Amino acid sequence: MLSKLEMENLKSLTELAAAGDAAAQYRLAAHFDRSGNEEEARRWAEKAAAAGHPGALYTRATQLLSVPPEEMRVGDAVKMLKTAAEAGGAAALRQLAVLTAIGLGVERSWAGAVALLADAARSGHPLAMRELAVLAAIGAGDRATGAAMLRDAARSGDWVAIYLALRRGDVLGADEGKALAAKLRDAGAPLAHRLSDPDGERGATQPVTIEEIAAAAAAAQTAGADQAARALNTGPDILHFEKALTPEECDYVICASAPLLTPSRVVNSETSKADHAQYRTSDGAMFGLLDLDLTLIAIYTRLSQYAGVPIENCELMGILRYTPGQEYKPHHDFLPEDAADYSEVKRSGQRIRTLLIALNDDYEGGETLFPKLDVSLRGAPGDAFLFHNTDEREEPFPNTLHAGAPVVSGEKWLLTLWCRARPFWFWV
Repeated sequence: MLSKLEMENLKSLTELAAAGDAAAQYRLAAHFDRSGNEEEARRWAEKAAAAGHPGALYTRATQLLSVPPEEMRVGDAVKMLKTAAEAGGAAALRQLAVLTAIGLGVERSWAGAVALLADAARSGHPLAMRELAVLAAIGAGDRATGAAMLRDAARSGDWVAIYLALRRGDVLGADEGKALAAKLRDAGAPLAHRLSDPDGERGATQPVTIEEIAAAAAAAQTAGADQAARALNTGPDILHFEKALTPEECDYVICASAPLLTPSRVVNSETSKADHAQYRTSDGAMFGLLDLDLTLIAIYTRLSQYAGVPIENCELMGILRYTPGQEYKPHHDFLPEDAADYSEVKRSGQRIRTLLIALNDDYEGGETLFPKLDVSLRGAPGDAFLFHNTDEREEPFPNTLHAGAPVVSGEKWLLTLWCRARPFWFWV
């Protein structure tokens, strides 16, 4: 229940909103959203968007993109995002960057996407600054490029930037680092338990312009899949690529996925739905359209190259976290067909290949086992394992039966990329 003062403030806010104040309309929409009144929240958000409020335009645009593909109003969403961006909306610039990178509703251009992200970072948006700084490190192959921007993002309160800066160990001074680490722990931030207090001094940061950082970030997409494969099995092929991702890229993926984790599900071909199952007890997350950023897209692109398929043929990147006792019992990755085509085999073909990427190694147990092939997989952070689920005619290989053994201690984090025979992206 609202206090008397809160009631008076709400009354004043409502009066301002009714008089046409866009900022008040957006704040009122946020109030109704917090209180669970979706109808009023949407009504006032639409009014604020119609009045040109950049935050409201961004909110409405993301709502239009958060529905099933057949219901998306991509053109309207892009128009709103562009209007919000022109009005200085940094969040809109970041979302436009994602759409530009993947070519949804706008012409596909990595350089154009980075330029939009740089504009958002230039305005001081912490998430954009963190994203651009990490991309610059990928593109330049040097973590010093963009280190000052990562530090500034951390100081602005972005918990992922704080985490990455602390993991680097040389971005923040000891006292500042300890204070920020304590802040993460006190706030219950995901993964804060993995941090140790810094005890070193901050390294020198190069005076780099945002234009130089953006130029390095633009090269991130071409940071190619250049690690040689080692064959672990033939017929079906199982390949091992060392260091497909850097340790920081692994940390970034873990940070991005941690808030999205829910109990894992599996496809039930009889009900055409994804259900919980006792034989898969991990927690999982999928990076949907509104969860992506340019750093994740750069990683996504490189992993598709390791898989040897166009990125458009790849499903959403999936993240699995196994805690002690959790496992994934023997199963196949190729999919059953169902009447409703829930698995989208008719549309996109079979899962012809699977790419698994180890994101950490500070756990016991948890190996990926192929019992019919006598193969066991466990890699260092960033190592990738590719195996073929079907032959060239999409006929399944039954001996690719595999399992995630129970974790004994610690947490196991794994990235899974399932690759189809035909395009999976619905707009391609």
